[in-house]
Amino acid sequence: MLIEEKMLTAFRGKDGLCRLKPERGGPYKYADYPKLLAELHEAAKRPNLMRDGALKTIFTWDYFEELSDRVDHGIVAMLAFTNLVPILPITRNWMAFHHEGAGHACRSTTFIGTVIEPKSAIKSAFLEIARANFGACGGWFEDAETDPELTENYMASIRALGLTCGEQARAEFCESIYPVDATESSMGICFEDVEDLTHLAENEQAKPLILFLSANSD
Repeated sequence: MLIEEKMLTAFRGKDGLCRLKPERGGPYKYADYPKLLAELHEAAKRPNLMRDGALKTIFTWDYFEELSDRVDHGIVAMLAFTNLVPILPITRNWMAFHHEGAGHACRSTTFIGTVIEPKSAIKSAFLEIARANFGACGGWFEDAETDPELTENYMASIRALGLTCGEQARAEFCESIYPVDATESSMGICFEDVEDLTHLAENEQAKPLILFLSANSD
C-alpha cells in the first residue's frame, strides 16, 4: 500500500511522529502489574495505525514485480520504520507492509519503508545470508535467540561488511528478515545516491532500520 503524508497526519502525536504500534512499557513483575496495566491503558488511547487497521498490505513478490523491474526478487532492501515514523521525504515512494518471516513460526513485522537498490556486493552478500538461513532450524528460525550460532554467524557476516546490528535491529532478526542499523555510514556502505535519506538515519527518535527481506520458507 503506497503511503502519503495525508494518510499519516491524523496519527501524528505532539512530537510529530506517527506510531505504527501501541506503546508498551514497564517491567513485567508482579509488583508492577497495576502500573503496567495503567501504562497499557494510556498507550491504547494514543492513535496508532495498527489499532486503526490501516496497514493491511501483505508482502508479496508479485507486488515488487509491479513496483520495479530493477528489483532483484531474491532480496529486497528497504529503509524501514518499524514503530515511529517521521515526516517522509516526497523524493521516494513509501509503502506500508506487514511482512511474514520466521519460517513456520509465521512471525510478522509491520513497517513503513522505501525500496532501495543495494550495491551489487551488498546484494550478493545478503543473498548468501538469505540462502544460508532459508528453512534454518527445521523452518523454525524465529528470532535471534532461536540458535545462538546462527545469530553469531549473521553478526560476523555483517561485521565483515562494515555493518552493525544493535538491539533494535536484533529484535527484528529471523528467517527472511535480515536487519542492519541505519546510520550515515551503513547507508553509504549499502546504497548509492541516498543523500535525500541520510538525515532520516540520524533521527534519534524514529530510528529507522535497513531491512533485507527475502522469501520465507513457509
